[in-house]
Amino acid sequence: MPSEAQSLELERKPAAKPSRRAAYAGALPVAIIGLVATLAGFAPTFFMRLGEVDTIHLVHGWTMTGWIALFLAQVTLIRTRRFAWHRQLGWASLVLFAAMVVTSLQVLALMLSGKSGLPFEAAKFFGYSDIVGFPLLIFCFSAAIHFRKDRNLHSRLMAVTVLISIVPALSRMFNIAIWRTFEGLYLSMHPTYVLILGALGLSALADWRAGKLRWPLPLAFGWFVFVYATQWPIMQVGWYDPLCRWIGSFA
Repeated sequence: MPSEAQSLELERKPAAKPSRRAAYAGALPVAIIGLVATLAGFAPTFFMRLGEVDTIHLVHGWTMTGWIALFLAQVTLIRTRRFAWHRQLGWASLVLFAAMVVTSLQVLALMLSGKSGLPFEAAKFFGYSDIVGFPLLIFCFSAAIHFRKDRNLHSRLMAVTVLISIVPALSRMFNIAIWRTFEGLYLSMHPTYVLILGALGLSALADWRAGKLRWPLPLAFGWFVFVYATQWPIMQVGWYDPLCRWIGSFA
């Protein structure tokens, strides 16, 4: 039993501050990967040609870039313990997320309609990750808002939204770095999925070893495995073409 003096000394000691990495240690690497991929992948077709980009693609490009920048800012605020600023900026993200989803749907419809100049066979291939990614994107963001008081769940869910949103940027970045051809865009989907699955797998493994594996990471990992496994076979499925043409009819 501690003495009275020891008890008083314990009471005087301040409570230990929670670790800055308590929420999700992988959040910062995800934010950096997302920002680098976005800037590198879309530099030739967007950032270096802003004066030539039409309005819908301009708004879409800036909202997608803003989403990555917002996530990086939020991670920085948590790591520097500016929790009040983090909460205020978090509520402001609702408007940005809505703009991101609306413009993404419009750009997807334009691509599948042929109005963006991309052949339908290519458009339906590259549009697949967007089509199947939207449900997970909306679910994860909604869940992140719902579980906003649980830092472990919230941070992982937000990180997943970033990984979903950067698939096109990663594929373009890998194509620029390796192939630099239109055909290379197809091949670049392989390192894109491998990188995302690797990030999710390592994060889940780190959580499991720490005894705190949370469901967003295994869910996202399984989802991306499914998308990667079906990216090529879906092109031969009978109902996929009509679905893409239907989406394109909204352009």
